[in-house]
Amino acid sequence: MQNQRAADLAIGAIGFAVGGDPTDHRGGSWRTPRIVGRLALRIVAASTLAVSLHSNADPYELDTTHTSVHFAVSHNDISYVRGRFAKLRGNVQYDAEAKTGAMVISVQTNSINTGNSAVDNVLRSDQFLDAERYAEVHFTSDRFVFEDGKLVAVEGKLTLHGVERPVRLEVRRFVCKEVPLGLLRRYVCGGDFRLVLKRFEFGMTRFLPEVGDEVELEISGEASRQ
Repeated sequence: MQNQRAADLAIGAIGFAVGGDPTDHRGGSWRTPRIVGRLALRIVAASTLAVSLHSNADPYELDTTHTSVHFAVSHNDISYVRGRFAKLRGNVQYDAEAKTGAMVISVQTNSINTGNSAVDNVLRSDQFLDAERYAEVHFTSDRFVFEDGKLVAVEGKLTLHGVERPVRLEVRRFVCKEVPLGLLRRYVCGGDFRLVLKRFEFGMTRFLPEVGDEVELEISGEASRQ
């Protein structure tokens, strides 16, 4: 079961890395025989690698009711526009003893919410996120970074607005422990992560510099061991 989950995660990661969702068969490049053929060997290789690297890693189910992605960007360098993405999904694996892990997190761009519908519509438009064309933002981890036995960062790739770039999530807090769930107990890991990105690097340059280039992302989440 764990090996299958690792293989599924590897397949998902390849799809996310090219900006698409391999589980979505509604149309597009995933139906193109040439692309499918070209990616087939990569999927097999990545799946095999994921199984070998994470065969002992425990799968965790993301608790979306206790996971959130918030952002902040300056307006005229005076105040900050703040908001969140209401809809997200993901897969997580973690091996505390081996100090390894894997994570794929995606948020729906049209679920952005600043509390102001007019601002939300602008942010969803092709002036910023272009939600109609790019339905999701994907983060795919490359490695979990530990120092003195403590998780300090998660390095990976962020695909935003059709552009993929390496990023580093700084860990502000990370905790794993058993928590009560009714009459049962679940082993839960989670914490707070921070990332500062420049939207210019992802091709979003509209209204610079009135709307700031730097975007602060705050991610808080929990995942239960299966």
